[in-house]
Amino acid sequence: MENLRQFKRVTIDLGAELMLNHRAFQVTVKDISLGGAYIESNINLKMNEEVELRIFLNAVEHVVEVSGRVAWLKGLAGFGIAFQELKPIDVWALMKQTEADPKEAF
Repeated sequence: MENLRQFKRVTIDLGAELMLNHRAFQVTVKDISLGGAYIESNINLKMNEEVELRIFLNAVEHVVEVSGRVAWLKGLAGFGIAFQELKPIDVWALMKQTEADPKEAF
């Protein structure tokens, strides 16, 4: 199977809050890239459903707030979110959190 991802993913374990239909759900981000994230959760979502995500970064005390859509599902184990657009400050904060060299990680 061909990997169609545009950005390299970084393994991570961060708490987050997913907003869906004006309800907040506590979830865990298991990996992330500049294009999206894998969310571990048993929330029952549909493909292409629009969500808001707040990722709590502990290394830089920053909250990444990003809109996205459900890109793929892994049953009730989790799902992939494709980000709409990350702000430059969020890209910087993610690189600080992951201690990543932008050329290598993203």
